[in-house]
Amino acid sequence: MNDLGKIAVVAAIMGAIFLFGVLLQPTEPTEQPAPVADTTEPDTVMLVESVSLEMLGPVYSEKAVFQDDTIRIAFDASYVDEDVESRLTFWLHNVSSDAITVLWNRCSMQLPDGNTVNVINEAGLSTLDGLPGAVISIAPSGDLFDAFIPVTHLAWADDAWTISTGVFDAGIFTLVLAIERSPMAHPLNECEDAIAGQAPRTGQAMRTATTGCDECCREVVYYAFRFVMR
Repeated sequence: MNDLGKIAVVAAIMGAIFLFGVLLQPTEPTEQPAPVADTTEPDTVMLVESVSLEMLGPVYSEKAVFQDDTIRIAFDASYVDEDVESRLTFWLHNVSSDAITVLWNRCSMQLPDGNTVNVINEAGLSTLDGLPGAVISIAPSGDLFDAFIPVTHLAWADDAWTISTGVFDAGIFTLVLAIERSPMAHPLNECEDAIAGQAPRTGQAMRTATTGCDECCREVVYYAFRFVMR
């Protein structure tokens, strides 16, 4: 190999080494832009205070439920646009072995301001007069779903009934519920004496003197349910 060939070989080797060295050099990391701080305020979350109906009497019940040997009844509040409506809904179950009767005309409600007013059941709004006074009987193991509405907070407007708000959550209020039932323990001879128009043999005051045993052997029981919204 002549000198010119040697020089060409050496130059080729040196070029390869230079190129290899360039490829091995570490590359500088690409500078990332600094994150921009989010200055927008988060959306405000409105927390709605939970309000529930509690029964204070005749027994305390956080769920507003009561039961004895005649009825099981559960009450609940009604809301319109998160406002408490002047409408007390209920589910009534007859746990006795005889039919019971709800006497709407003997029911009433004492409002938080202390005023006692008549009530009407919601189903009664569909009647022609829309006034309290009707009755309804519930068979054994039967159920009734309805609502009590104080008549002073019920109005007719634009061909529809409107119910006020902001009453039941103003303080303690009381519902008086009148139930007609067969006495739990009633001697047969006392019923026979009542039919005959005689004084009961037991010496007790005679119940309603009527012409039939089914009627004279019944009594009216009043329940006073006290509630509060909190």
